[in-house]
Amino acid sequence: MKISIIIFSMFFSFNLFAHDYHMTHTTLYYNTNTEQVEITIKVAIEDLERALEGGLKEKLKIGTADENEKTNYFIVNYFNNHFKIILNNLPVSYTWVGKETSDNLHDMYLYFEINSFNQHDQSILLKLENTVFFDMALNQSNIVLIDFKDNQQNLIFTKDQKTQSVVIK
Repeated sequence: MKISIIIFSMFFSFNLFAHDYHMTHTTLYYNTNTEQVEITIKVAIEDLERALEGGLKEKLKIGTADENEKTNYFIVNYFNNHFKIILNNLPVSYTWVGKETSDNLHDMYLYFEINSFNQHDQSILLKLENTVFFDMALNQSNIVLIDFKDNQQNLIFTKDQKTQSVVIK
């Protein structure tokens, strides 16, 4: 009986580590009414805290009543360095809108936007560089859904593929 319990415990523990994966999901949505690109990034709060607290001496306590007052600053700084958008070979800056904790209390939605985005050109070359959390997890994947009018595309970023380009018509 003890051997069965030991084998089951070893198998269960191994599976916990074998199936561990990390993923973010980002949506770039072009709002035709406001002519803005709305950016929503879904992250695990634990991963976000680990990424932001790396060089800090203090805990951020993201999504709690005791959240550090500098958290938004650290989030914006991190994403400016790890999620880059280039349109027609010109870097684009995006602005912070806010954040909210999901109902499951595990994930957080981060909101940014690109103001006055003019999509009247015939086609746009969109280049993305997404290295979010790559320095923390070997198996990190970042999915990006691009939703511009009739053009929808999914991109998957990994440590081996940090930059991708698409043409939007």
